[in-house]
Amino acid sequence: MSVDSYLELFTTMYGWAFAGVIRDVLVDTGLIFLPFLFILIGTWLHAHQMNGAEGADAAWMVRTMEVEFWTAVFVLAFCFTPVGTSLQNVNLHHTPPATTLNAAPVTATGASSDSTFDDAFNGVPQQLALPPWWFTVMSLSAGFNDAVKGGISGGLSGFRQVEELARTAAVEDPTMRAEVQRFYNECYLPARSRYLTDEASPEAAAALASYGEADPDWIGSHAFQADPNLYAALYARAGVPGFALDVGDADADMDANTVMPQHGRPTCLEWWTDASSGLRTRLANNIGIVGTPPETLPQRIAVLFSAVAADKREDGLARLAMGRSNPSLAPETLLPEDNRAWFQALSGAAADVAGMAGMVNKAIDTQAARFPIIQFALFAQPLILMGIYMFLPLILVFGRYSLNVMFLGALAIFTVKSWALMWYIALWLDEHLWVAMYPGAESMLFNILHLEFDTALKRSTLNTLLIGLYLGLPLIWSGMMGWASLHVMHGIDAMKQSAIGAGMTAGQTGTRMVGGTVGRFGRTLGAAKSARR
Repeated sequence: MSVDSYLELFTTMYGWAFAGVIRDVLVDTGLIFLPFLFILIGTWLHAHQMNGAEGADAAWMVRTMEVEFWTAVFVLAFCFTPVGTSLQNVNLHHTPPATTLNAAPVTATGASSDSTFDDAFNGVPQQLALPPWWFTVMSLSAGFNDAVKGGISGGLSGFRQVEELARTAAVEDPTMRAEVQRFYNECYLPARSRYLTDEASPEAAAALASYGEADPDWIGSHAFQADPNLYAALYARAGVPGFALDVGDADADMDANTVMPQHGRPTCLEWWTDASSGLRTRLANNIGIVGTPPETLPQRIAVLFSAVAADKREDGLARLAMGRSNPSLAPETLLPEDNRAWFQALSGAAADVAGMAGMVNKAIDTQAARFPIIQFALFAQPLILMGIYMFLPLILVFGRYSLNVMFLGALAIFTVKSWALMWYIALWLDEHLWVAMYPGAESMLFNILHLEFDTALKRSTLNTLLIGLYLGLPLIWSGMMGWASLHVMHGIDAMKQSAIGAGMTAGQTGTRMVGGTVGRFGRTLGAAKSARR
């Protein structure tokens, strides 16, 4: 029998374990027999309160008691009494939905879920006997969820997993963050100043045509790399680890030194693009949570966006890492003379971007709210199921073993377990909306890794829709199942009244038949006596 989350593995088993404890208390104290006493006394009182009313005779009372009594026995046998159906016998398990990132997910069991719940719930009870009715309801609910998920075509890719990993990613190495700050001040700011004051070279113009007008807005600008007067003509001001000293060229001024520096001073182009020691490669490979593939962000990006060129994936990751490193402008007095005008112009632009910040801030708010809301829903569902399982024996006794409780309990379990199916549909819709709003693999990759002003509205809309789907679909489903529960209760009441009415009719017909037979026999006997006289 499958469940829909790692937590549900444990809440299901503990829910039924606690239900067994409550059931034992009810049995040991004899409370399980109280409903039968209430049925007898209640029916008798009702019959006497209706004394003189049409149909409220002894036959009605006996028939009502009979229907109520045997109904209670049936519910007690199938919904309260555990039999040989055990959670261990059916191998309770959870298999996460397959995605592009994880095409063959590992199946977890209660004995070994491969999650932190193993340590939290040590010694999980697995040999638990269940009443056959609830066992059947759980099996049908699990089978229904699995069948519908299997029938939904297209599957899941894992865009939201990568987005969440990118949202929480950080450059944890302080040395690398310091190097990003150095490159920003020693290469990007001087190159940006030259770009704004001088006419763009043909190489820079070609790069802008390929990468867009926003390309110069980050430190890995392809226009700055292509222009021979920008990154190729600028040097690091001090040695950079990973680059050898070159006294014949870049470090010629060090030739006469008695003590040589440990590292060389590369050009800004080499500092950024070198295959082994370049800042871009190291940023792209070290952003994200440290782990084994495909747990790291670069590995997940490579799997999910294999159609995107490797250098563009690296650019995207490096740009994300640059943002997480948060480089800032150097104080004005530390900038070269030719960069001070650029510093002043940039400092005065704050008022111009204030309006843009509002939209981006709203998108960030919805993105931050989405994760806790969804996590709360995913954790609440198995805990609600645990509460239902745990209190079923008690509610059966309080409900006097009625068919209403039997079927309403089944509808409750089926409804809550189906929430997981609603969330699967919500994720499926969300991923397809992502593809529709960000067509193309490159556009998708860029917008997953970065939140820009022109995409903030789309991102805010997608996050709001996902939250609405996660909360709204279960509410709609639960409300519609509430309609069904009303029909179930009315149907059960009509069935009981029909059984009582049929019994009454049969009893009355039998009584009339017996009365008629006795009357005819009496008349025949009287006529015979008269004839003998």
